[in-house]
Amino acid sequence: MNAAGQRVFEHQRIWRVTERALTAACAALADAVREDHLAVSRVVGIANGGVIPAGQVARHLGVEPLIVRARHNIDDRTYLQATGEVEVEQADAVALTGFNGTVLVVDDICGSGATLRALAQALKPVVGPGCRLLTATLCLNAGARLRPDYWIWPVSDWVNFPWEQPPGVPRSDLPHLEGVHRDR
Repeated sequence: MNAAGQRVFEHQRIWRVTERALTAACAALADAVREDHLAVSRVVGIANGGVIPAGQVARHLGVEPLIVRARHNIDDRTYLQATGEVEVEQADAVALTGFNGTVLVVDDICGSGATLRALAQALKPVVGPGCRLLTATLCLNAGARLRPDYWIWPVSDWVNFPWEQPPGVPRSDLPHLEGVHRDR
């Protein structure tokens, strides 16, 4: 982890998450969360990148997903550092007002940790005192200052997800799913 909390890009490859890997990763995340917690009452997907993974994880857990918009990338260019300034659409979180169950927040990648941190701060005044927030991402960048509770692939290069436009350069598939990492 670097001191600045900026994403690490070794510029050796662009990783690709295939549809098959996405499906397996989301099922593995749901299974790991279910293993560790009696019940998850709600899954929150961070738009844009967390929408599809959150939907798949929520389906495996048998709950409805809620989408909250939060963004800090100024655009979708490859190897662009995030600004660290995250805007969370507070109106999206209103559905969790007074909520006291376990909420799993899902995103595609934890790059610097800024988005997960900002969403947790935005939800804190909304949810009830008995709410437990858990976080899960498909990828964790080596530069992240914050680790999610669950993630699949540690990365130190750019990642291209199935819902994103492929870059005009060759990509390498992420390694076979070996299991879920837990921050304990």
